Amino acid sequence: MLNRKSDINELLAESFDLLQQIENGYAGAKNSEEIIQIAKPKVKSCLEHLRSCLDYIATDLSNITNSSKTPRNVHFPYGKDKKIFTKSLNANLPDLSSNYREIIENIQPHISGDKWLLHLCKTVNFNKHTELQQQDRVNSDNSTTTVGNLVRMEGGGNLTIGKIYVNGEHKNPKGPLVLTKGKSIRDIVNETGLDIPIERKYEWVKFVLKGTTLDVRELLTTSHSEITNLVSEIYSI
Repeated sequence: MLNRKSDINELLAESFDLLQQIENGYAGAKNSEEIIQIAKPKVKSCLEHLRSCLDYIATDLSNITNSSKTPRNVHFPYGKDKKIFTKSLNANLPDLSSNYREIIENIQPHISGDKWLLHLCKTVNFNKHTELQQQDRVNSDNSTTTVGNLVRMEGGGNLTIGKIYVNGEHKNPKGPLVLTKGKSIRDIVNETGLDIPIERKYEWVKFVLKGTTLDVRELLTTSHSEITNLVSEIYSI
């Protein structure tokens, strides 16, 4: 009997809430270079909730299959190719009926062409057993830099401003203000000593898991969507 759907839905709801918090972090990072990582414990929790959804599905399926070959600890089967997936399936869900097998196989990379499941499971294992995975911030090439109401620089390139006066007061006595895309707002402020607002907004910001090309938000959003669809298919039979 499939009786873990309500638990799975609770985990999906909680992981969605975490995703919203992560999304807020991304939105804030577009306007703040000080945000260099998304909260790693939130990422870990979201990853683990999503992986638990998969294992709960596998446990439910093992109960209705009721095979004598079912192992004590059942995990959701996956693999980078058909051979490895089949081995994992037979080890975890032996004698699984073809209708459920087809649904599970359809999300494997050798059928779907998408590796989100592999990435999710590998990332969960690393964060659970090794350490909280570091992230690299990646900024969009295009940005808009503003200096109070005086200057607005869009895109790349360099901009040198000679003397800045506000209400007759010389605001950059240390020398010309040089704006470049590669110079951080903090460095610009420190170099010039300006006490007027200097801001930069990026078109987008990504937080890539160190050692990979995986963007945190993209991995979690894709996994949540795919697992939600999987639950709908599995529990509609």
